[in-house]
Amino acid sequence: MNTLKKMSPARFLAFGFAVVILLGALLLYLPFTHNKGIDVKFIDALFTSTSAVCVTGLVVVDTANTFNAFGQGIVAALIQIGGLGVASVGVSFILLARKKVDFKDRILVKEALGLDSMKGIVKLVKSILLMTLCFEGVGAILSFLVFIRDYPMVKAIGVSLFHSIAAFNNSGFDIIGDYQNLIPYQSNVLLNLVTCGLIIFGGLGFVVIKELIHKRSFKKLSLHSKIVISMTIALLLIGTVLLKATENITWLGAFFFSTSART
Repeated sequence: MNTLKKMSPARFLAFGFAVVILLGALLLYLPFTHNKGIDVKFIDALFTSTSAVCVTGLVVVDTANTFNAFGQGIVAALIQIGGLGVASVGVSFILLARKKVDFKDRILVKEALGLDSMKGIVKLVKSILLMTLCFEGVGAILSFLVFIRDYPMVKAIGVSLFHSIAAFNNSGFDIIGDYQNLIPYQSNVLLNLVTCGLIIFGGLGFVVIKELIHKRSFKKLSLHSKIVISMTIALLLIGTVLLKATENITWLGAFFFSTSART
């Protein structure tokens, strides 16, 4: 315990990520998170947990065919923790428990988010959580309109939530099955645009989105936000045009590939 207290914020954050990854791996290794008749090696569970927390999206086992609903929920939770950051999630639990966020916790959040000061950190974390829930909630509702056509009600809700969390956090995971990702829905305009929107806004980050909402003018944005938005638009447009010109795909497919590759 004394060793943890003496850790620098950077080391503590790294330790926190390692603990989350290990706990995730242990849970995904246990049989009650697997589909019937499926056996998962610990190294595969560890790889899946690491990929989820680091929002990488690389897989060595098919998420849908390997893990049951509980296991898929764990993967989604790991993606969410990785996307928000261990420090932000930790502060969120403190707030939910209605306890005071101490000085060390504020320092951890400051380091994790790369902030210049600790002023208004608790309010910032609340805003990040609210924004995340809003985007993922809207994304899940719109995705549900598509998935309800192919799945029973409860399954459609689960797939929609997982898909929205994975897309907003730019993780690349899916639970469609057979490593298909969204290939079965390549011509579905609504799902493609919703997914692209989640990926783009999730990639822009909270600071940029907050400035867009409050300042509502490109000229009034900070240099950081201007660069992020300008480069995002440029890469999306250039990537879409080049993919359409060089590959036998639709404009929608080109835009989706460009959006996905940009992250």
